[in-house]
Amino acid sequence: MMRPFQPTPASTKNIAVGAATASVQLVNAPGNIIQVRVVNNGSATAWVEFGDSTITASLTTSIPIGAGVVEVLTVQCPAGPLYAAVIAAGATGNVYFTPGIGM
Repeated sequence: MMRPFQPTPASTKNIAVGAATASVQLVNAPGNIIQVRVVNNGSATAWVEFGDSTITASLTTSIPIGAGVVEVLTVQCPAGPLYAAVIAAGATGNVYFTPGIGM
């Protein structure tokens, strides 16, 4: 049975997207499987990746999120804190990440 997405209170983080990969720590839930709502508020496709503090996003192998698109992704947390990384072809706006459960 699917449940509606339930965001973790006061947990949304954002990254100003640019041509260089940038990352932000989302949660510290070692080994857990969580959902992350991703909102690309920018004007172009952004590529997203999840992992530990060394994570980087790539224009060729990361998850593409189109401009104006909202996705809820299921993510396996690493042994330590979960980070999100994002990159685009240039400065396009912000990508927002909200961890939670459900879906």
